[in-house]
Amino acid sequence: MNRLQNSDYSPNSDATPNQARRVAGMFAPVRQFSMLFVVIALFSISPTFRSTFFRAEYLPNIFQQSARNIVLAVGMSFVVLTGGIDLSVGSVAALAGVGLGLSMGGSMPPWLAAIAALPLALIPSLLVFRRLPSGPTRLAATAAVFAIALALLGIGLAKGLAGGVHLEIAAAVCVLIGCACGAINGLVVSTGNVPPFVVTLGMMSIARGLTLYATNGESVTALSPRLMALGHGLPLTVITLSVVVAGSVLLARFKTGRYILSIGGNEQATRLSGVDVISYKTLAYVLSGACAATAAIVITAMFGQASTNAASGAELDAIASVVIGGTSLSGGKGSIPGAMAGALTITVITAGLILVHVPDTLQQVVLGAVIVLTVIADQLRSRRSLKVVAAG
Repeated sequence: MNRLQNSDYSPNSDATPNQARRVAGMFAPVRQFSMLFVVIALFSISPTFRSTFFRAEYLPNIFQQSARNIVLAVGMSFVVLTGGIDLSVGSVAALAGVGLGLSMGGSMPPWLAAIAALPLALIPSLLVFRRLPSGPTRLAATAAVFAIALALLGIGLAKGLAGGVHLEIAAAVCVLIGCACGAINGLVVSTGNVPPFVVTLGMMSIARGLTLYATNGESVTALSPRLMALGHGLPLTVITLSVVVAGSVLLARFKTGRYILSIGGNEQATRLSGVDVISYKTLAYVLSGACAATAAIVITAMFGQASTNAASGAELDAIASVVIGGTSLSGGKGSIPGAMAGALTITVITAGLILVHVPDTLQQVVLGAVIVLTVIADQLRSRRSLKVVAAG
């Protein structure tokens, strides 16, 4: 009797799992945005919320207020999917933003130019590392090539930026600074076996300190009309959605995304299958740094200046967005659209609490409770999934 009740003995047993997967795939977008829909529905009980939130002129503001957090959450997703965490994204965004402003103003200090040159210097050194056989000579040659390339590129970049540059070049320098910080995080985590929490906590302090040192604690004015146009309206929407689409395609359609998910699912098994875990784990942190730099461009464009306090505490919002969006903190499961949904949910919660006149002192309490409940729900789902697998 038990065997007859088992779905494996059904005449449609081969089709049933495929049908279930197709149905799950159809409802995946709804599931990712389910928390956002629930939050909007609950706040809609209030007439004050309904009369304000659903106005045509108010809804676009929700997306624009979420833009910075969405971009940061995309980068954070790649790190969390490997089973790591990046506490430095806010400080890296501040440093990259200062680099953007100083590049446009022509006052980039040489040491900051060297940081921007670091990702470029890694390219020839990695080529040398891959071509030489293992041994002391390999490490020595790689270090020598990296040092020479960093010195030459740093000097060249510092001279090229003297006198100021156009927005496109300054934006590229900004992204290079973010990638450099991410590369350092990733290499230390993946090669030194240091916990990501410790490494990125250190980078958070270092990047914020360098931001203050580069500007003597003062904000950098960046009043370029072309730059400021990127911080509002359609340009801001295009930048934000472009980051989301690029991250989604990379994660879902390229082997890079598959390997990152595999590392978070089972790092040891991934390594034994021949995947270069060090490279792909480092790349996840580089992507996080690049997204932090993109967020810096957005923030600087919004306010017309690169503030030394920019994105302070943004790492917590990014992590919360990733968690609310359904990405598991243990890694291996999650999506980029889910991270966007999480960022929008946080903005809606904040806006809703203001519209229903919840005191400022209690708003963080409510948001924290939502995050904790989301993590608990995720853990319960994971345990249920493990029981199903074990039963099967």
